[in-house]
Amino acid sequence: MEQNRCLGIYVEQDKATVVLAAKAGGRIEIAEQFCVAVPEPQQSFSFAQTAKDIAAACQEKQLVFTDIAVAVDCRFYRQQTLHSEFTDQKQIGQTIKFDAEEALAINAAEAAVAFELAAKGLSGSEVSVFAVQAEIMSEIILALQNNKLDPISVEPDSICLRRIVQQVSQPGSDAKPIWAALSQNKCFIISPAPQSGNAAVRAFLTGSGSNRNTSLAREIILTIASNAAAQQAGKIRIFDSQSTINLAALGQQTGLTAEVFDPSEIIATKPQEQTSCDRLDVIIAAGAAAGALVKGEKVDFRPFFLPFQGKKAAFEKTVKVLSISLASLFIVLGVFFYLQYYRVNSYRNRLEKKFRSEYTIAMTGAKFTKSSEAVRRLKSEINRIKDVKSGVLSSTGEDSVEAKLAYLFEALNSVPPGIDIEIEKITITTTTMTVTGNTSNRGYLEVFGAVDRHPKLKRGPSTYQAKENRDYFRLTIETKQ
Repeated sequence: MEQNRCLGIYVEQDKATVVLAAKAGGRIEIAEQFCVAVPEPQQSFSFAQTAKDIAAACQEKQLVFTDIAVAVDCRFYRQQTLHSEFTDQKQIGQTIKFDAEEALAINAAEAAVAFELAAKGLSGSEVSVFAVQAEIMSEIILALQNNKLDPISVEPDSICLRRIVQQVSQPGSDAKPIWAALSQNKCFIISPAPQSGNAAVRAFLTGSGSNRNTSLAREIILTIASNAAAQQAGKIRIFDSQSTINLAALGQQTGLTAEVFDPSEIIATKPQEQTSCDRLDVIIAAGAAAGALVKGEKVDFRPFFLPFQGKKAAFEKTVKVLSISLASLFIVLGVFFYLQYYRVNSYRNRLEKKFRSEYTIAMTGAKFTKSSEAVRRLKSEINRIKDVKSGVLSSTGEDSVEAKLAYLFEALNSVPPGIDIEIEKITITTTTMTVTGNTSNRGYLEVFGAVDRHPKLKRGPSTYQAKENRDYFRLTIETKQ
């Protein structure tokens, strides 16, 4: 659940309901939920302050999410079923805005339109069209974007509710129910899904009086009369957040069995996280989030209005540009370095040929194996000749007394100047040197370290004794071959 969370926001005229949801198994789990009031509009709908409040609440609660999805209230959009001569989604998308302009009496240039296929036929398709004023859609999307809450989708609330209830399965039951969901001021009716196409959804406003039962019965009867799939329904499943519907009376008025629908079948909410938000509003906000969490079709306003250009799209565009740039750069660098390699390799082959011929003259009897080994042998021979000429070595080699003493004094001279060294005796044999002396406090460590660091010396058994603020040491040294 931690890895893929979505923030669902249900935008209404007077408030916004926000949930943090994730998919766990076959259910939607709500980790957090809260409501934010929308300020009273002066002239037109304004969502700027509400978006700031939502962002501040998310920051205060330290909510972590990957995507944001929005559901808009049914009072913001108009819905109509119309006929299209096309059956292909892309072809319908190219013409639907102009078809909706006539059917919904809207200005296509000033509206955001979304659609879905209701049914297909030989002469075309029946299409459910939803239209929102462009200024309302712009206000919602831009206000959220300005607070770093860019939504990946904006859908009608009825579609978000249908997405949730369609996840409920009823094993052993052949009768497909009509779904009804009511809050304090609105009601949704979802017909059974036809064999091809999507289930029809209806939304209408209700009051809080006793006529809610009558209004719901009337709308259900109207739905059954106008929808062929609803005529096959065996019962009505109802969710009423106000618990005011009389199921027995509703069953008598419609001729169908009425039963309560418990949203906990598909939505899990922790008891300690219950808030004052209307339960139906929470379900719709969770349905908006489920659009990003569950694979399936969306009725999204954004592809036709302010298309989503989120992190993924920006990242893909950046990667494409960067890939082309890097590919061009690598081609140029490849050609350049190949020419450099070819030229240097030619020089190296000529130089190695000359070096091989001259090496056999300088190192009589030595076999040339490879250049690096030959260079090492030449350097060693040059250093030996220099030591012999300077008197450091005898002509017999590096085992002479002069060489051993020279190495020893090189090591002693590398001791830091602050160390007071007194050498009492140096004993030299054919294999070792034994040095006896004393240093200032802890100075023997620097003497031992200087011998260890010398490339020609190797320290053997060594002892020291602290006495009268001096360190008396005895040091055995061997020369490295």
